[in-house]
Amino acid sequence: MFKNKTNLLVTLCMGTMILLTTSCVPDEPTILEKTKDNPDTDPEIIIKKGTLAITLAEALETSIGFNIEATNVETVTYLVLPGSIASTPPAVTAEDIFSKGITVKDWSKTVEVSNLMPETTYYIFAAAKNSAGVITALEQPLSTTTQKKLDVSITLSDIDSTNERVIFTITPDGAKTIKYKIVPSTETLTADDVLATGSNVMNVKTASTLKPKGFQADTEYTIYVAAVSHTDAKVLRTAKVKTKKADETEEDGVITMNSVEFTSELEEKAGQKLAYYKMTFKNADWQAQFEIGALSTNANEIAVGDYVLTSNRDQGKPGPLRVADNFVVKNLTTGQVVSDIDYGDIKITKENGVYKINIDMVKLDIKNARFKAKFQGTPIKK
Repeated sequence: MFKNKTNLLVTLCMGTMILLTTSCVPDEPTILEKTKDNPDTDPEIIIKKGTLAITLAEALETSIGFNIEATNVETVTYLVLPGSIASTPPAVTAEDIFSKGITVKDWSKTVEVSNLMPETTYYIFAAAKNSAGVITALEQPLSTTTQKKLDVSITLSDIDSTNERVIFTITPDGAKTIKYKIVPSTETLTADDVLATGSNVMNVKTASTLKPKGFQADTEYTIYVAAVSHTDAKVLRTAKVKTKKADETEEDGVITMNSVEFTSELEEKAGQKLAYYKMTFKNADWQAQFEIGALSTNANEIAVGDYVLTSNRDQGKPGPLRVADNFVVKNLTTGQVVSDIDYGDIKITKENGVYKINIDMVKLDIKNARFKAKFQGTPIKK
């Protein structure tokens, strides 16, 4: 009897458990996952310390420019103070920089500081903050000295070119020395570079128009002009110019001469025979006369060669392969005498007894920059 009671009790308990379990089952099954406990705090955010550097871009008479390189910072603040190279920089703290300086949020461009004094040393202090407020400051300020007050100026104007010449006008004010240099635009020169290796401009008082020759066609060049004043202040000016393509060279200005007459004489110098030829070119509208010199023993035929008229001009009789300064070019229709020729050349070739003579002279007049003429035939000796 005791055993039956026990079995009944077990049966009742199991039934009760089944009933309880069934009543707790929801309409949709539950999937239980074992998850890790979340920490009491969010994960720590690691903020890197910022880096800061500045480099000088330029120092002019009353302004300086510098570039900022910074990482892992939100702002950069700079402070510019005058000082002296002979002494130590002024004592400046990061707090001084932030309270007295200028804050920059976008430092992708060069920072310019103006309204400075000429010939003065300045110190550039800088500090930066990251998003957590951690400060990064320069260990040492950047120092630079502004240039002397300029009492000299130069202006570049009337920029032009042919396929082989670069043409420009220099107008100076207060210069004792002026030099220029023309290089491909891929090169960069300083004022000292130009003054050390450039070509002299002879006239430093008034405007000079220059037309140097010998450049590649269809090429971009930079004209550098540097000047020095009587107080040794320096100034540099630049301009870009692109030479024309060879097939773009206009031939409209070439004058065709119908005849060439010449006289000649021989002279012996230092054991060498020199021939001088006075050539007169003519057509219905023009007459041009040039004298050239050559190493030759035959005065009855004009010696072939490339004869040069230099900008310095050869006084008196011309040397070998030179054009004398006593040229005359006249427009017979208008009566105008062309006297502003600066320099150029006369190329003489001969093939099968026929001469080809090409005159290419550079003029100071920008509007009519060239005097070009050609002749093909046999010169007549008078």
